[in-house]
Amino acid sequence: MLLRNLLQTQYGLPRRTITSLIDQDQLFVNEKKVENYKAEVHIWDKISIPSLHLQFQVKEEKSDSPSLLAFNKPKGYTCSKSDPHNPTFYELLPPEFRQEYYYIGRLDKESRGLMLLTSDPHMVHAFEHPSKEILKTYLVKLDRPFDWQLKTRILKGIEEGGELLRTKKLEKSDFWLLKITLNEGKKRHIRRIFKTLGYEVLDLQRISIGNYVLWKLTEGEYKKIEL
Repeated sequence: MLLRNLLQTQYGLPRRTITSLIDQDQLFVNEKKVENYKAEVHIWDKISIPSLHLQFQVKEEKSDSPSLLAFNKPKGYTCSKSDPHNPTFYELLPPEFRQEYYYIGRLDKESRGLMLLTSDPHMVHAFEHPSKEILKTYLVKLDRPFDWQLKTRILKGIEEGGELLRTKKLEKSDFWLLKITLNEGKKRHIRRIFKTLGYEVLDLQRISIGNYVLWKLTEGEYKKIEL
């Protein structure tokens, strides 16, 4: 398998970060410096990234059925298996999760709510590939009352930073919250939409991914989903 694919699916490292690690001589396989962007790894190879304090061994994929977990991420935790500057949500889970489970549906540090985790990297692709257009729903608290005359503008798409930020649905929810549904997820997608319109997002909580919902999970709690 390609080393970069392994690091992307298992540890959430962006391709740009992996390329930078290679350029800076910070990526090693079996204690040998990686110099090829298309380097391959095999079962039992030892991978180390000193700058991220990350070291692990490539394991054989399990033959039993993959499990799917629902997790309620609190604010203040990043979606990464290794972050030298911030706590990661994996620190709230049993140690074996860091090695064996990949996350579906990244949330930024200041956002909270539903994340899915799976032991099958192919399931990550099935959920996150843009062609799947899986709906994700969020509750949004703004710094002031929302002007509903802007709803049509949001549903047409907001241009920001050279990208078109699309929204599938926008509704009122309880306690003056907005409920917003997307079928894509660009970086800080919702926050950028409202910032462009002059609002600040005070709280952002994801409550569903496809058919899976947050249920009554407390923050930091997880549960197994029967497939």
